Amino acid sequence: MTLIVALIAILCFLLLLPLMVNKETYPLNEVHRAEAPGQFIETEFGHTHYQIEGSSEAPLVVFVHGFSAPSYMWDNNRKDIANAGYRVLTFDLYGRGYSSRPNVKYDKQLFVDQIEQMTHQLAPNQPFHIVGLSMGGAITSAYVAQYPNKILSVGYVAPFNQPVDIGLLTLPVIGKWLGYLLFIPKLPSNQANDLVRPESFPYWADKFSEQMMYKGFRRAIISTGRHLIAKDPTDDFAEVGKLAIPKLLMWGREDKVIPLSDAERVKGLLGSNTELEVFENAGHAMQYECYDRINLSFFGI
Repeated sequence: MTLIVALIAILCFLLLLPLMVNKETYPLNEVHRAEAPGQFIETEFGHTHYQIEGSSEAPLVVFVHGFSAPSYMWDNNRKDIANAGYRVLTFDLYGRGYSSRPNVKYDKQLFVDQIEQMTHQLAPNQPFHIVGLSMGGAITSAYVAQYPNKILSVGYVAPFNQPVDIGLLTLPVIGKWLGYLLFIPKLPSNQANDLVRPESFPYWADKFSEQMMYKGFRRAIISTGRHLIAKDPTDDFAEVGKLAIPKLLMWGREDKVIPLSDAERVKGLLGSNTELEVFENAGHAMQYECYDRINLSFFGI
């Protein structure tokens, strides 16, 4: 009997461990959205948080961020590119930043639909340039493959281009338990891997952590891992490669997340009309850390 009680106590403790490290304290409601920069628009599964700069008459550029860090990843690009004569739209993917965290499958189609609904409202019937960072590159390719007539050009910053084996995180129960206990809590500190000089950005982990206080973040991240990161985006890149539109591929030589060795593979999929630029002393978040150099390339979109 004592052994059974002990086992039950251990089991209860193990089940409670993810709750003990959980930072999700608040529902993401109007009170918290009022604190956010930018604006909100209604899309199918709730609110999409966005910021837009530049003249409404200027060519539109849509920037798509990556797996877990939201649209602040483009903060060092938005104003300069708008000043260069573009209208610049950045936004938070569902489950990140200040956008809603719907209880749905976080696959590529969810995000493609989010982009389509957002741009349809903000720039109806207007073709635009689109740029994807990391996982945003795979989403960008999926969008361009489905809506090629809406795209003027496509840009990529170290795009996610091959499936990742996420191991036990794919399992229904134990995967979520492990993700909530071990994977999610490490995300803020892991953001330093995006930078070549993390010591220059002491606020980096805290900036990321802000979005983790809102309920639904963990669920969204694990679901995205299962339904997008673990899937192969190759076919979408190949579809983009069939298009005659200009394509720009940018990579940091010191990228620790998606290595430069992937660049030739992606360039091959995108076709001969793809320009590849490799940046020295630049990592995965080079558009933020080395924005002065990267923005010059964006100006030529």
